[in-house]
Amino acid sequence: MSTRNIDAFFAPRSVAVVGASERPGSVGFTLFQNLRTSGFGGSVWPVNGKRDEVQGVPAFRSLAALPAPPELVVVCVPAATVPQVIREAGQTGCRAVLIISAGFREAGAEGRQLEQQVQAAAAEFEGLRIVGPNCLGVIAPHAGLNASFAATMPKPGHVAFVSQSGALCTSVLDWAEEQGLGFSCFVSVGNMLDVGFDDLIDFLASDPHTQALMLYVESITQAREFLSAARAFTRLKPIVAYKAGRFAQSAQAAASHTGALAGVDAVYEAAFARAGIERVFEMEDLFDCAELLARQPRISSGRLAIVTNAGGPGVMATDALLASNGTLASLSPATIEKLNAALPVYWSHNNPIDVLGDAPPERYAAAVDAALADPAVDAALIILTPQAMTLSTETAQQVVTSAKHSGKPVLTTWMGGPSISAARAIFHQANVPTYSTPEQAVRAAQHLVSFARRRSLLTETPREMPIDWNVDRAAVRGLLGRPAGATGESWLLNEPASKALLAAYGIPVVVPIAANSAEMAVGVARQIGYPVVLKLLSPDITHKTDVGGVVLNLKSDREVLAAYDQILQTARL
Repeated sequence: MSTRNIDAFFAPRSVAVVGASERPGSVGFTLFQNLRTSGFGGSVWPVNGKRDEVQGVPAFRSLAALPAPPELVVVCVPAATVPQVIREAGQTGCRAVLIISAGFREAGAEGRQLEQQVQAAAAEFEGLRIVGPNCLGVIAPHAGLNASFAATMPKPGHVAFVSQSGALCTSVLDWAEEQGLGFSCFVSVGNMLDVGFDDLIDFLASDPHTQALMLYVESITQAREFLSAARAFTRLKPIVAYKAGRFAQSAQAAASHTGALAGVDAVYEAAFARAGIERVFEMEDLFDCAELLARQPRISSGRLAIVTNAGGPGVMATDALLASNGTLASLSPATIEKLNAALPVYWSHNNPIDVLGDAPPERYAAAVDAALADPAVDAALIILTPQAMTLSTETAQQVVTSAKHSGKPVLTTWMGGPSISAARAIFHQANVPTYSTPEQAVRAAQHLVSFARRRSLLTETPREMPIDWNVDRAAVRGLLGRPAGATGESWLLNEPASKALLAAYGIPVVVPIAANSAEMAVGVARQIGYPVVLKLLSPDITHKTDVGGVVLNLKSDREVLAAYDQILQTARL
């Protein structure tokens, strides 16, 4: 975990493109064109062994022929030639190489060998850092740097995006352009041969342009370094993560294009929570959540007040809030009195605060101010449906004023289409979060609460720590040693071995007993005492429940015999 030389990927003074091309539609053409037209103020040199000129710019036959050492080398040549390019880059003095080229680990055994050759070449030069291979590239809008083959250049912003999927990056860029959103930096990490999540998180923690970080994660290989970096980052700024590969089949799909297998989702969920990372399960929530956490005040609890001019949307918001285990704020008697004085007699007299369909901007403002002043309210959601008498723009301006005067989060939902677009623009300009539906807004409010709770875990320590902690290190070494007959780069511990590992660290476990026959299973069950659980134990099947390999609450010899036969039959199918 190191930030050494990483700044060269985001603010280089010179860039060399190895594989810059004259052929439209190729990666080398698009990447070189992007660097030349994105507003980058440094030198951009094309390197092409067959041409004297690329896109009207004098080309160089090799890196050694450049007029000065490049601070960043971008590589988009066939994978087989990349190790030699790394050596040439190192020999020039360059210490930052961005490898766009694919055909490495994700391509199989031959590709893995190429990655090893790239690593060996890089190791010859102290401090040489690599982003990629198999990636879209790096974009640093504040520096005018577009070292990628993306079709668009995002505008400068305050949210960073780091992704393991290059294809997803292009979709996010298109969406951000449509929404008018910007980024502090945009990184496609690819196979993470060298620079990984942990290095970038450490670097961005001190980046003045970055106020929040979004991650698209498929797999994390350096878990200790990742968690350490994330915990330090989230003490100051929020991290929002979308974890792909939540299920066995989707994890295999992820491995097919990054060459890294995603782990059990529950492990990631626990790790994210402990590191203060807020997790989203919908891609559409990723940017909204990052913006929200970066801009809104912190809250310790989530008692929500809802102000609306229509009963239906208020009920929708309440349903969504309660369904997500949220809390509807109970208004104090003093607040009720304020609202009685400011609202018509037929207002709802409760939370949600229904100000009625004919509410003018001033009535909205009075209700919002009263709700935010209530000590029992932590945040407010303001909903408006455009009716014939509704002044949506003027009401938005009143809500913005109320939000600025309060230290509490204010979220808005102006429901409709073109008639409320001007109001939404007012919210965007004032950094007041706005959403299309009440459900989206409630989901965002719950992220505020969840993030606050996760941040509190950062300083939490165990209640008791044993002074003498005896670890059976011999047992650990024996369990973690490569099993006889194991093949491939990794293997899985079965349940007995996993529990033995936990026991070696002094963690209490339920000790399973293996049975090689139905009769033996009955004997073990009698020894343990009913009821018992029967589980499949097979080196070929890791997800037992997927094949009916777990039967619970067996209360007799007959049930054990029947379950044993049942598991064998389903496992053979």
